[in-house]
Amino acid sequence: MKKKVVIVGPAYPYRGGQSLVEAHLFDTLTNLGYEVHTVSFILLYPKVFFPGTTQFDTSKKTFFSHQDKIYRIINSVNPLTWFRAAKKIKEINPDNTIFVWWMPFFGPAYATIGKLIKRSTNTKITYLVENYISHENRWFDKFSSKQTLDQSDYFICQSNFVYNQIAEVHKRQKIFKTTLSVFDCYNLNTYTAQSAKEFLGIKTKKVVMFFGLIRRYKGLDKLILAFNQIEKQHPDLTLLIVGECYEDISYYEDLIEQEGIKDKTILVNKFIANEDVEPYFKAADMVVLPYNSASQSGILMMAYGFNVPAVVNNVGGLPELIVKGKTGTVIQDNTPPSIADGIDRLYKVMETEDIASNIQNLNETLGYINVPGMMDEIMGS
Repeated sequence: MKKKVVIVGPAYPYRGGQSLVEAHLFDTLTNLGYEVHTVSFILLYPKVFFPGTTQFDTSKKTFFSHQDKIYRIINSVNPLTWFRAAKKIKEINPDNTIFVWWMPFFGPAYATIGKLIKRSTNTKITYLVENYISHENRWFDKFSSKQTLDQSDYFICQSNFVYNQIAEVHKRQKIFKTTLSVFDCYNLNTYTAQSAKEFLGIKTKKVVMFFGLIRRYKGLDKLILAFNQIEKQHPDLTLLIVGECYEDISYYEDLIEQEGIKDKTILVNKFIANEDVEPYFKAADMVVLPYNSASQSGILMMAYGFNVPAVVNNVGGLPELIVKGKTGTVIQDNTPPSIADGIDRLYKVMETEDIASNIQNLNETLGYINVPGMMDEIMGS
């Protein structure tokens, strides 16, 4: 008889990094021979807390479809649904329940579900921790995270940075470490670099890209302020900014205008559907992640899926996934001079290194390759 696993967390049709994590984890565990089910949300964020246009994925292309195994039950602010979710998990009677944790806001729901299934089943509880606390680092985050996650039997984290955060607070549980999957699931062969530039209307030789949801902690404003310095070293350059803005876009538009780089900047203020991702990464020489804070980054794993190198700030777990001088460069802070220097160094690396081969070699060591061993231990306990 197959052993059973329930994943608790956002899944399709929700969009974003957590749904990608769920899809890859579901696929990995299914291929390992487990019977996998996912208990997901009917309401993730109340509208008052969500700054974007939609929480749902409108892509025509979906990954690792398993709609028959996704049960949309949890309303993040309705306790009655937390009891229904626990009842569903009890019916499945899994050997292990994996909660995908990224935001202390979901602490009350997760803690309640966890407590209920601990009482009524023999399931072990594992927390797959993407962020221990939120990027905004609110005053109640550490308390909420500690109280909720302390109910777990095991942890899975995706960077040394998060490992250390967990180990500092939770002394009882064993912590397993892996990395995010390499997101190589997009269209990869429709465009060349040249045809992608033509499609996007880019006329310059060089392209530096910021990709992903635009939020203040991601430091996009620092990249905009660095552009003129970068262009002095690398003329014939376009700044490509792609992603839905979760704040007032005029802040960035005004900054672009102020710096006099409007004619050298392409700003695409929208969430990019899965089938439309490819040309942006094919056109870009590199992605720049000038984040103020981070745990790990799905954007970096998207870039690696396209063999595109990255410049990352020395925060959180970002530097752990850069082979310096091979797959990208690390800057010591995200001041504009440091960003310009990191981009310049990466362009120089690209003159002598086979970046694509370097990234492919690194990719073979990343992702859920060690999940079989950790699941054997978790399920066998």
